Amino acid sequence: MDSTQAKGDLRFVEELARRARAQIDPHAFHYVHWGLIVLVWFPLENWLQANGLGAWQIAVRVTSIALGVVLTVFRERRLARTPRFESEDVELTRQIIWIVYASVGAGIVLSAVAPTFELIAPANVPILWGIVYANIAFATGVVYRRGFLFGAALIFAGVVAAIVLQPFNGYVLGPCMGLGMVVPGLAAEREVRRNREELERASA
Repeated sequence: MDSTQAKGDLRFVEELARRARAQIDPHAFHYVHWGLIVLVWFPLENWLQANGLGAWQIAVRVTSIALGVVLTVFRERRLARTPRFESEDVELTRQIIWIVYASVGAGIVLSAVAPTFELIAPANVPILWGIVYANIAFATGVVYRRGFLFGAALIFAGVVAAIVLQPFNGYVLGPCMGLGMVVPGLAAEREVRRNREELERASA
């Protein structure tokens, strides 16, 4: 095989890889809406707790979780009916979904077990969720888009700060977790839209 043919084969492989990557949909809107939810939820609950408004604190928590679940289910069902790519790389999408579901599942179990057996105080459960979010962002950054690694670093820094400043953990973690998810999530959504538009133009 001469060098000209080798270079041509390499360009062909690179083009195939580019086309495959252009049809990856990580469903990053979940990162955006859950990031926005915790951006408001955690500081607000921290303030309610500090002011002894326990009933409002529970109401905010239940409302935030319910809103996130409704948005997740609604948008997933809508996407199942009308996928954004005809030939989506479903394997990578499945990996990202498993990362999220496994991490959230572990977070739910630990949120129930850790305070019950006095490993952490109930007021510090947001710190545990900070670790969960950091893990989700890191793993997504490894398998999909590097920008999520910066989000993971921001969230992890927030977790460390929240451990040091435990009475203010919601004020610290809300912005760190929110921005750490929303910023790379929006970038991923923009990439999906851009790739979809390019594929539509190419097939026109």
